[in-house]
Amino acid sequence: MSGDDTLFVREATGLVRDWSSYDAGIYAFLSVNIVTLGFYIWTFNAFIPQGSPILATIISIVAITLQNVVYATLVASMPRVGGDYVWQSRLLSGFWGFFLSWPGWVFILWLWVPIYGSILSWLVLGPVSALFGFVGLANFWNSSLGLFASSMIVVAFAFIYVSLGMKWYARIQQVLFYVGVAGLLIFVGGLLTTSPSGFQSAFDAQMSTWGMDLTYNGIIEGTSVSFAPMWNLNWGASYKLFPMLLFWIMWTVWGSTLFGEVREAGEFKKMFGVFEGALIAAGALAILLWPLFDSAVGYTFYQALNYNYFVGAGAQQWLSSPTTIAAIAMGNGVLAKLMAILMGGWFFAWSGTVFLSSTRVIFATAFDRTIPEVFSEVKGRYNTPIYAILLMVVPAAVLTVIYFFAPGFQTLTLAATFAIAVTFFGTTIACLLFPWRRPELFSKNPVAKYEIAGVPVISIVAAVYVVILLSVFYLWATESVYGLNNTTSMTFLGVLYLLAAVIYFGMKYYRSQQGVDLDNLHSEIPQD
Repeated sequence: MSGDDTLFVREATGLVRDWSSYDAGIYAFLSVNIVTLGFYIWTFNAFIPQGSPILATIISIVAITLQNVVYATLVASMPRVGGDYVWQSRLLSGFWGFFLSWPGWVFILWLWVPIYGSILSWLVLGPVSALFGFVGLANFWNSSLGLFASSMIVVAFAFIYVSLGMKWYARIQQVLFYVGVAGLLIFVGGLLTTSPSGFQSAFDAQMSTWGMDLTYNGIIEGTSVSFAPMWNLNWGASYKLFPMLLFWIMWTVWGSTLFGEVREAGEFKKMFGVFEGALIAAGALAILLWPLFDSAVGYTFYQALNYNYFVGAGAQQWLSSPTTIAAIAMGNGVLAKLMAILMGGWFFAWSGTVFLSSTRVIFATAFDRTIPEVFSEVKGRYNTPIYAILLMVVPAAVLTVIYFFAPGFQTLTLAATFAIAVTFFGTTIACLLFPWRRPELFSKNPVAKYEIAGVPVISIVAAVYVVILLSVFYLWATESVYGLNNTTSMTFLGVLYLLAAVIYFGMKYYRSQQGVDLDNLHSEIPQD
């Protein structure tokens, strides 16, 4: 701890440890939940047709376990609000902490609202509208104007959700999570009671009812792509599918920026259990659901439907939503409609992740005086950093308007996942160097006793994960199938990093004029 408390804005953060490890576990599981990010990215799996989604999921579980070890180690040693920013600034430098964390945790998250809005339209609003007979409304929700409206619903709901503070966030999160679980149970039950032949009849009948000139066989025959069997062992193609799945399963550590507000955050085993529990639960559920889709509707049909009606393909993209598929399999009765509504619990329980974790990075940076101190203020009866929240909400709302109504702007946002992964890469490098950069602090961590040939095991784990991430970056940068290697988008991302550098050095100069040495400040670890 610092012997000079004036280094920071105040002696302690003022935030309270209102979450239990159970609350953190639910948040981690929601961050990688199957129903939102999982179902969404699965629609794109069809574009790597020779890959096995099951094998790719297993590869993902192994790789992300390494990430979980890295983050659990750092949380246990420095359970501070701000997560990646705090670790990078204390183990690398203040510049690297700001440069690596702000583009990934702040700038890019402003641009994720349209992604959340697209998932809301595709997963909930479109299917529910169609199931109640309003096909035109379903198509509206997947039009540009409809997607904008659903994105603004996300902004409004997430703002209220996050502003209520950690205690109320946890309560609302639990209720919505249980609602979603109830919907998923009905969803699974509905798929268990059908077969491809039975679903074919139900699908054709439902298309006729909706006035669509589509048939089960027509969708399969109209797809020129040949899909490999779901259980195939094509390791090369499946590894190429792995970077696609990271859009869903990489975020087990999404709540790491919040652990200054989690009880038991200093315990390695419990923190690893939070991250790994979420990973295993999500991965196992995925591995069970793929065979279920195959036995209920047919794997080839599901992939063909995704290929033809993948997210972003047009107003009828809601047809590829598993919510729509399961409801059709159930005959679109009362129970099917109830299922579709309850599945919305997954989305709204998860929706706060678009702002919550990022607000703590903003808060921690302000607490370090690296941005104006006002963003570290804690206000109101709910004990929330309201100005940090507004710094997420207001730019996100403005950029959402630009996203949908400024021609060409959407192209700039294609590398959104890339920026967050770079932040995680920076944290992994910091963990690799942890034993040498902060030996006294590292020695207190339970993982410190494990070495191989004198090298800390955690550094070896981090090094292996660095190699994996570099291979992913290479694929993202060279393969067009991921949609991330757009030159315009990468240039825009470079501008964001340049902006981060300008802000940091500008604030460093400004603070030096006030007699505050940011280098000295970043050598110290703030209190809770």
